[in-house]
Amino acid sequence: MRRVETFFIAIAVAFYVWFLAHFGAGEVFRYMTMVGWGLAATVALEAVARVINTFGWRATIEEYPPNLKFIELFAARIGGEAIDYVTPSAQLGGQFVMALTLRDKLRMPIGLATVAVAALAEAIGQIVFVSIALVISLRLIPIAAQLYWSIIGGFALAVALAAGFFFVQMKRPFSHLWRAAARLDFARINIEDIKQSADEADEVLLDFYARHRMRLLLSCLCYVAAWSLGPLEIYILLRLLHQTASIQVALLVEGIGLLIERATFLIPAKLVSQEGGKALILAMLGYPAGSGFAIGVLRRIKEMVWVLLGLLSLMIHRLVVRPAERVEAASAESAESAESVMKIQRAQGEQSL
Repeated sequence: MRRVETFFIAIAVAFYVWFLAHFGAGEVFRYMTMVGWGLAATVALEAVARVINTFGWRATIEEYPPNLKFIELFAARIGGEAIDYVTPSAQLGGQFVMALTLRDKLRMPIGLATVAVAALAEAIGQIVFVSIALVISLRLIPIAAQLYWSIIGGFALAVALAAGFFFVQMKRPFSHLWRAAARLDFARINIEDIKQSADEADEVLLDFYARHRMRLLLSCLCYVAAWSLGPLEIYILLRLLHQTASIQVALLVEGIGLLIERATFLIPAKLVSQEGGKALILAMLGYPAGSGFAIGVLRRIKEMVWVLLGLLSLMIHRLVVRPAERVEAASAESAESAESVMKIQRAQGEQSL
């Protein structure tokens, strides 16, 4: 995996060098300086999208723990998304981190099952959004154009990936994962505990799809709403770059961009697909390729801000929250032990009387 990741990084660096040499780094830099403080607006817009995404995860949790605050759910989600962004884990690493971060308040089997359901709801929400975006804007591209059929192929791939993910979830995936963990033979891992958690997570997963279809629908709608903020960001950036913009263009750029990112989901940090994809799409629509590349770079800066916030939330949880929870649990246990001792002494005193 490390060799594959190194290969992708090398390809990305080569592409960036070629693009900047061909189109001019000065032009790209000029476009970026036009945005200025407008970048803060995109960061704030992303905050709204991530809050809505967190509501999408919240909708999948049937018995929500009363001591679990929404801000903790939000912090766990952005932490998991940060892990997904910097690693080629196809979202598996980030989902595990989300469940692991909340394990003291949201039982691990429930956490694993709900993040899996939420990931499927996010994929379905993306497909619904892309469908709407393409229906509204695809007329901008002639049917004879090569890009037209590439879009159809990318959309088919996105649907196939979502269907495959659902199929895997129906086959008790966590039980297969614990068997893989058992073969690793880690001395510190209690295999029996892992087996029980995996079996319970599979039961929660299957039960959810059997009894909570309305919750799944609500979660999907949350993700559709979050994805719908993407074209607004594209529209804002185009206007800040002094380019003519319309909602149809913004929808088409975002829709095709998401298909490109979905097709290259194994590549960490959206290398090439972010900047190159936006440059390609906008160039085909008659815009300067440099403006598309600049939009990709600006989006990457925005995403890196949220990656840093996500990693910061994980660090705070590890260094501050977890130790505080351990102290609180130890204090509660000590108080309970002291109360038990007092009850015993009281009972002994009553007997002596």
